[in-house]
Amino acid sequence: MYVGNPADPALMSTGFFSSSYSFCKFTSGYIYDYTSNKRYVADDQPLIKKFGLHSQLASFSLILIERIQFFGTAGGSKEMIKEEPIYNTFFDTYTDYHFSWSAGAKVILLQWGQTYLSTDFTYFEVPPSSKSFYKYLNRLNLPLSIDDKGKLSLDEWQLSGALSTRIFFLSPYGGVSYLRSKLHADVNYHNEVNWGFFYGLTVSLTGRLHVNFERRVRDEFAYTFATTAVF
Repeated sequence: MYVGNPADPALMSTGFFSSSYSFCKFTSGYIYDYTSNKRYVADDQPLIKKFGLHSQLASFSLILIERIQFFGTAGGSKEMIKEEPIYNTFFDTYTDYHFSWSAGAKVILLQWGQTYLSTDFTYFEVPPSSKSFYKYLNRLNLPLSIDDKGKLSLDEWQLSGALSTRIFFLSPYGGVSYLRSKLHADVNYHNEVNWGFFYGLTVSLTGRLHVNFERRVRDEFAYTFATTAVF
């Protein structure tokens, strides 16, 4: 799941209706996350060659004393799956955007000038939906069972730690994450690699509006674009 700049509670120092160093602030924004491969495996089961997840989410958060941030997202996600064939059958998916959500918190642990050491926890879920299901097809691309559809769902949690530094209106960051992700179908899959890396850049020209770009690698391969307004 999208991490974001770990120093967000301090970077979002001035809102449209709040001044610097106020006790609490609110934010809202938009997140587009393109995950090209989450690398799922299961014991004694065919390998999922590629699992992609595209998400568009509205974000909102509460910042306290510019050190703690409680956040959540809600919106839609859709899956893309490519799996190794099982004898003469293939695994195919039919999916559209359906509801997904997340919740979590960021905490700034230490600060040296404009450099921050922070930690982050996020829980993300794509509940079962009639818009997300799979079928088994033969080599003629015909379904083996017309009425049998299996629903897909996903849930995961992620813990991360990172450093961020502010240089005028730019705030680059980077860190490590530990991800536990489960994909539920007729078989329960889990992510192949738990440890990953992420890095990104936050641009803020006014202090009230932020644009963020992020890249995640190893445990999953993803790009994220996000905008945030501070109130």
